[in-house]
Amino acid sequence: MSSGDKKAARPARPHGAVREFLKLIVELDSSRFASSRIKAGLLLLALLAAFGLFGYAVAAGLSRYL
Repeated sequence: MSSGDKKAARPARPHGAVREFLKLIVELDSSRFASSRIKAGLLLLALLAAFGLFGYAVAAGLSRYL
């Protein structure tokens, strides 16, 4: 079988939460409307704050038991 007979594998596309996160980043960068940019920016900041708070809580919880 030659290499021309093989089907080309499609690249994996992000799904779920990763896809929504990437869409927020693109919307923040390229949206025409200021309200959409502001909303996307605030959602990204909230996501970052939630991730930081979760990381802090995990570290504080582990330090209490170790």
